[in-house]
Amino acid sequence: MPLAPPAAQDADVDARVRAELERRLAVAPAMMHSINEQGRLVFVSDTWLAKLGYARDEVLGRLSSDFLTPESRAYAAREVLPEFFRTGRCENVEYQMVCKDGHVIDVLLSAVVDEASPGGGRSSIAVIADVTTLKETKRALADSEARYRFLADNSADLIMLVDGGGRRAFVSPACEAMLGFSPQEMLAMNTADTVHPDDADRVFDTLAARTRNQAELTLSYRMRRKDGGYVWVEANLKPVAMDGRTDLLIAVVRNVDARIEADRRLQESEARYRLLADNSSDMVFQLDRDMVRRYVSPACREILGYAPEELIGKKPINMVHPDDAARLTLVYQSLLSGAVERQAIVNRIRHRNGHWIWVEARFRALKDPDGGATIGILGALRDVSARKAVEDKLAEANRRLQALADQDSLTGLANRRAFDEALAKEHLRARRERQQLALIMIDVDHFKAFNDIYGHPAGDDCLRRVARAIASTIARPGDLAVRYGGEEFAVLLPNTDEAGATLIAERISQTVLGLALPHEANANGLVTVSAGVAALVCTEDWPEALMLSADRALYRAKDFGRNAVIRASEVAPAAALLSPAVA
Repeated sequence: MPLAPPAAQDADVDARVRAELERRLAVAPAMMHSINEQGRLVFVSDTWLAKLGYARDEVLGRLSSDFLTPESRAYAAREVLPEFFRTGRCENVEYQMVCKDGHVIDVLLSAVVDEASPGGGRSSIAVIADVTTLKETKRALADSEARYRFLADNSADLIMLVDGGGRRAFVSPACEAMLGFSPQEMLAMNTADTVHPDDADRVFDTLAARTRNQAELTLSYRMRRKDGGYVWVEANLKPVAMDGRTDLLIAVVRNVDARIEADRRLQESEARYRLLADNSSDMVFQLDRDMVRRYVSPACREILGYAPEELIGKKPINMVHPDDAARLTLVYQSLLSGAVERQAIVNRIRHRNGHWIWVEARFRALKDPDGGATIGILGALRDVSARKAVEDKLAEANRRLQALADQDSLTGLANRRAFDEALAKEHLRARRERQQLALIMIDVDHFKAFNDIYGHPAGDDCLRRVARAIASTIARPGDLAVRYGGEEFAVLLPNTDEAGATLIAERISQTVLGLALPHEANANGLVTVSAGVAALVCTEDWPEALMLSADRALYRAKDFGRNAVIRASEVAPAAALLSPAVA
């Protein structure tokens, strides 16, 4: 049999070698394909088929771009292929390929031009790596970094990274509100530049010790503001390892100037309130549009007693005090509707052990970065139970002080200040409702002589007993008995006419007489009082008309020899000032 020409023998060998190569490549554990000059697939590996879910006869002869997403197809035509045809190779091109079932995978493609393609012409051989898992991991890492950056940038507390020598590696934007310095200015300064000289040794000793023994600590000291003043802060220091460094501390710094000042004021006033400070960080959380928690920071253990995994997937409204639930729901609705970007609320929430704590929550609408729609809520929550308790105690103390300010110290009756306020208020109410308002002015008869005879201590006791007699005579909640000044008293009677007020005045007179207090200077030898009674329908613009009428009636009672009750309607000069309601 004649031998084939050498060229034919070489071609036959080349064909067998290529066939064997394709057979081996087809079963290689890698995604590989080859395309001809028209961009059509002429070879695919078994791994390529398994990864995308196709059979070989479903893909051979089709354009390789058919298996790319539209975005990757456009990217290939615009940037990758022109360079590939120019250089004959490409490396680690990022594409997205579409599987038969429709899901998308991320790949890296490297290819070279094969000039020795059978049948002439050029083809390319590509090796493809599935990097979907890697890409998803990178995206998750980016999301995590963005979330923690947001927490640091939006926390009201100042967050810093500092080494044992006081050099800062990171400063959050909260420094501007707290100290007036920008983060860049803070980074350029050492801790020594911003700590009060009296606190410097203690702060630096603590920084050095924390980096050595790796223990967490809370430290209070003063920091210098940009304007030269100082502010008290409380720093929670915790050692961290970052970027290969083990000498760093994370410092969460909170402005406690108001608390320190509150302590000082309470000590000066001999009040013994104790502020409860747990020095815990804020609990940060994320809610979706259904108000379900999707993220909760570990601070929830300190504040609420729960681990994060116990709260994630549940609705916070279920832990809110029933009296606060409606307000909190309105806050959520205003944020989700886009009516506001930020909101804050103080409410009660149930701790794991069953008791209610007061918390201050600050919220921010979470926006879709692409469309701008509200997709949830980010929030930060802190325990303010201690502050709320102090505020309640201060409010109670102020209430007691207000009561003392309106009380006469000798008799226990309301004082002149309280009377003036009550008269103005009741006069306005009587005008608005067109009601009558009555006033009794009372004077202890010959009281100066009583003091001269029996002495001032006896005089004080006399006034106290007369005051108790007056107070015991009035019964309605709105009636007011007042020590007007010296030995003068007044009784303000809303919705009372002159006749009714006269009966009360006579009852007061008889009650005082019934005390049987000796008084040598009085005609009957006992302490007595004189009273002037006035009442009007409040159509006047000024309440002094009532005062003037009652006062004139009182002086007429004194002119009649005292121990008397005189109505204003019986005194002629008062008629021009009043519209009396006479029985």
